[in-house]
Order: sequence, then structure tokens, then C-alpha cells
Amino acid sequence: MSRLQRISFDELRDGLSVATTQENVQNVLGRFAARNGFEWFTYVTLHQYIMRGFSNYPDDWQRHYLDNQCLLIDPVMDLARQSKTAFIWSRSAVSIGRSRSRKQMRFMRDAASMGIKSGLSIPVQGGFGTSAAITFASSDDSISEEFVADQFLLLSVGAFLHAVIPHSVGLRSCIHACPLTQAQLETLSWLVQGKTSAEIADIRRVSSRAVEYQLHAIRDKLGTNTTVQSVAVAVERSWITL
Repeated sequence: MSRLQRISFDELRDGLSVATTQENVQNVLGRFAARNGFEWFTYVTLHQYIMRGFSNYPDDWQRHYLDNQCLLIDPVMDLARQSKTAFIWSRSAVSIGRSRSRKQMRFMRDAASMGIKSGLSIPVQGGFGTSAAITFASSDDSISEEFVADQFLLLSVGAFLHAVIPHSVGLRSCIHACPLTQAQLETLSWLVQGKTSAEIADIRRVSSRAVEYQLHAIRDKLGTNTTVQSVAVAVERSWITL
């Protein structure tokens, strides 16, 4: 990492130390991004299938990402959840040479069409399945390997950002378009009230098999493994209430 990059990381830490609003935080992140040749930044925390954070990515891209559940296929976030080191990525490669599915390749092409072609991501691993990632993105086809030369500095900065930002900014869940049908939402709402699948079938005058089919469809749409996770996602995103 060059001396200039090290200085700008120090300025990033200094600026965030006194940032007290989301506007302040975004100004500091934006200034760091611009000084290092990046156009965009994003800070995301993940707990199971619930995503919180903020970004200055183009509004059209943010809507596309959320409405199409792109978190489930985003290769950058997939690697950030698993990686213990900061990494650079581009349309043609997401570090470590991992193979990608057709959906992931299409996702990267879609991002590139919005001008998002490469970036630097710093992962933060937390307890109980939580994780976070700070990403700086560029419209350039690639970025210098120098950015990941000093892993200790990058990871310490990532840990600092993760510790400071949630306390400076009241993070909200990212707004998602609801992919569930009215019937599926009603089924989840009855589950929140403590009803069993058999009781829900009686209430809704359908077969138990129909309820189980709905629960399977809900898990498939949300990308969750269990019904408990599905309920948590629906409550967190305000699709249903407790």
C-alpha cells in the first residue's frame, strides 16, 4: 500500500471518529473513495438473511439489487461472508479464482452495465452468524493490487468501521419489495401468533399439505433454510407484524 493510501486510510478513521450522523459518515466515506479513485461505497451488515446498511450506488442499481434478491447470488458478498482477508474484484474475477454460476456472471454484467466494474471489499466477521462488508467500487475495469498489500491495516480499518458506523448511524434494514403473495403473508402472520400448520389449515380452510406447500414456497422465495428464518425476515422487513 502506498504512503498516500495509508494516509487516506488514517484520515478515514479520523473522520469517522467524530461523525455523528449518516450524512457525516457518507461524506467521510465519499471523500476517501474519491481520493483513491473510487466512485462508490457501500457498508452492509448481514445477519442470516437480513441486510442493513447504506450506499451511494446509483438508485436504479440499489432498487434492482433489492427487488431481485441479488444478495443471494452476489459473488462479492458471498466471498465477503467467507473470506478472512480483504480482496479486490472485477467483472472478470472475484479474487481467489472461484468459479461462478451463470446467474452470478449475469449479475456482474448487470453491475458493469451500471458502471460498477471493480472494487475493494473489506470483510468483517462477527459472532452468531453475523458479518459485514465495506466496499469501494470503481468504473475502471480493474484496480491495483497495491490496495490489498497491507492486510493488517485493511482488516483493522474494517473492524474500526464496523465498530463505529452502527453507533454513528441508526442503520435500518434495506427496503425490499415483498415477493410473497397475500396468502403466504397470512400464513406467516398466523405462525407469528403461535398457530401450528394444522391450525392454520383449519383457519384458512385449506389442507395441511397446502400450508406446507406455501411454507416451502416462502423459503424458496426468501432463500431461507427454515420457517423460523422466514418469519424473522418478514418481521424485520415489516411485511408482517408481531
